Amino acid sequence: MKDVRLALVGFGHVGRCFAEQLRGPYAHALRTAGVRVRVTGIATARHGLAIDPQGIALHRARQLVERGRSLETLGRDPKPRGVRQLIARVPADVLVEISPLDPREGQPATSHVRQALGRGMHVVTANKGPVAFARTSLVALARKKRRLFLHEGAVMDGTPVFNLVERCLPGCRILGFRGTLNSTTNLILSRMEEGLSAAAALREAQALGIAEANPTNDLDGWDAAVKGCALAAGLMGATVLPTEVRRRGMGGITRLQVRRALQSGSRLRLVVRGERRAGRVHVSVRPERVPVGDPLVGAGADNVLLIATDLMGEIGVVERGSTVDQTAYALLSDLLRVAQAP
Repeated sequence: MKDVRLALVGFGHVGRCFAEQLRGPYAHALRTAGVRVRVTGIATARHGLAIDPQGIALHRARQLVERGRSLETLGRDPKPRGVRQLIARVPADVLVEISPLDPREGQPATSHVRQALGRGMHVVTANKGPVAFARTSLVALARKKRRLFLHEGAVMDGTPVFNLVERCLPGCRILGFRGTLNSTTNLILSRMEEGLSAAAALREAQALGIAEANPTNDLDGWDAAVKGCALAAGLMGATVLPTEVRRRGMGGITRLQVRRALQSGSRLRLVVRGERRAGRVHVSVRPERVPVGDPLVGAGADNVLLIATDLMGEIGVVERGSTVDQTAYALLSDLLRVAQAP
């Protein structure tokens, strides 16, 4: 049985779901792969930090955070002064970076990833920031250190996107993509079609744990823009910064506009597009009227991505009903790849 030690940076909805599943079905999947996992460090922005080389009691960590208390009582080692010190000191083989998104700079998550790789740790992340802002340099650093930088959860949660292209489309050139990739706005627009207000639908998204920590990142199109940049980097080998994306969010969309779209045989959705033009990759985000029957039209929090290729035409993947469980699963799938590494 191979022992793998994890350090978690971030312990929000996804982190706590991942920790809970590690005590249940994920443990079975890992044991089947010959892996035994323990979490030796956790860092949070509001609930402190803790290091325990013997393993942190995850059920206790979850209870403390959900009660608004500090994790510091769970640490056996001296308390780290901050995340960077935790990454420098924690006895771990894999950093799991799941801190909140900063869509304008990708920090501090990108620095966390770079520091962990430089120290010789594998990195698994569901944070799209490092992928969008620095994937090329982070992949190069990982190769230099003979480690893995994996990020399946950065777009469409646990639905295979990056792995799909890498493993299943050898020889294909990605020409572009289009998708409805923000679960929160997908849910809001679907609920507005049913007569609910945008504010009430946002509260539902927050209760489900699918909204960003700062929901304006969803509503203003920043989350979709960063995902578009991550796809441009991971699928098309291009560097497009979120500030370079032509972006328009869903602010100002009314229930009347939503109803009129339905009456015309279409549905309003926030669509992200990537395409090659004049030797460059361009990414855009804006609300569009999508014809009913188009694959991009999902229901509720459904996410859809259509990928245009030179050899296979257009292919697509659909995620029905996005939840934190799917994002947590992406961490497991990447962790299983790490476990298979020499």
